[in-house]
Amino acid sequence: MKFKTNFQYKASNFQMEDCRIEKVVELSHEDFCRLKITPLDDQPFIMENKDCMFKKDGIMHCLLALEQGGNDGVLIDAEGYNYPRYASYVPGMRDIVNAEMDRAADFIIRWGTENTASGSWCVYFEDLEEHLDLTVREGSGLDSMLRSALKQRPEVAAVDMHDGCIEMEYHPEYCQRLKENKAPELLLKDLLPLLKGSGLMFLCHEEAEQSVLVENLCELTDAGQEDHAALLSARVSEICDTPEGTEIVLTGVDPEELVRFNEAHDAYMEAEQTMGPTMG
Repeated sequence: MKFKTNFQYKASNFQMEDCRIEKVVELSHEDFCRLKITPLDDQPFIMENKDCMFKKDGIMHCLLALEQGGNDGVLIDAEGYNYPRYASYVPGMRDIVNAEMDRAADFIIRWGTENTASGSWCVYFEDLEEHLDLTVREGSGLDSMLRSALKQRPEVAAVDMHDGCIEMEYHPEYCQRLKENKAPELLLKDLLPLLKGSGLMFLCHEEAEQSVLVENLCELTDAGQEDHAALLSARVSEICDTPEGTEIVLTGVDPEELVRFNEAHDAYMEAEQTMGPTMG
């Protein structure tokens, strides 16, 4: 097995330091190579981010340098200098950070989709620190990585971050309370008995111009209802008044079913003139 690592010359110990990433900086391939090859040289990105590196309560607060398009990273505490006084090269650091962002995204999505009654939810950066021990601040680089992780999730319709708040919009089909409160589907066959004698009403389809007179549909015999079961099982998506009469818009059925019913009704009317009522 072959891989790369850093070896310490006559290492005194392998004690691990507690550290917290305060900010992530993306470096070009050239700048990242320069950091690796000449780590004791002054680095412009360190000069610009000195306030992100300090020690407090035994924790080393660090700057993380990642290579653009690369996977490795360097944790840095400059101690007020312009070069890395303390540094740790971490292979696969981007994967480690991305895994943490995925964990935060899981938390945000689960919390929101289980509790929202509107499809919207707000999670504060303080919530991430309290529940996940994850520090995210605006402009830290971690915020943009978290936003990217959230946008890739199918549950998320939109995400915005401002004033320490992560504002979420979820797709309704993923929201538990919205699914529980969703009104049951109204089928044409359930509505039809209520429409008899209600005046001029038309059935239409959201994807076709064909329409059916409701009073004609109400005349169906049992055999006719069985023959036109697909039409009767259509979902009612909208009921609206028009100058011509009340319009009932159907969905979840092939528009040709309206055409087929009209053709059958026309044939019935023609037959009735000579054979009497026989529509089926």
